[in-house]
This record gives sequence, structure tokens and C-alpha cells, in this order.
Amino acid sequence: MERPSGTILAMRSKDPRVPSDREPAWAAAEAYGCDMSLLESNLRKVPAERIRAHSRALGAALALREAMESRAVGS
Repeated sequence: MERPSGTILAMRSKDPRVPSDREPAWAAAEAYGCDMSLLESNLRKVPAERIRAHSRALGAALALREAMESRAVGS
């Protein structure tokens, strides 16, 4: 079966790369306040899992927006 172009394939390595002491950009991002552990956790997931998590978060955000808008209209 031929895959359509644009299909997302799994990463080649199942283990995300671990930054070394020689990677100042990683340390700089961490120092700036980026949650690198969250990034590492997400990189351990396959793309389909990341998409499902995004869909759940988007659904929650849209429900919250709708609730806030209904409350504003009702007050």
C-alpha cells in the first residue's frame, strides 16, 4: 500500500535525543523558562498520541471559551 505524500511517519528513533553539556541552546532555553521536561515527554509520544492530546486540550479550551462567552452575555 502506497502512503500519500504528507503522511506523518514515526520518528526513526524511539528515544528522544538527550542534550549534552555541549548544547548551550538547550541550557539557554531551560534558563529562559522553557519546560524542557515537557518537551522531552512529548517527544517520547508517537505523532498520533500528540495529536490526540492536542485535540483534547483544544476541546477543553473551546468549551471554556464558550462558557465564558455565555456567562458574559448572561450578566
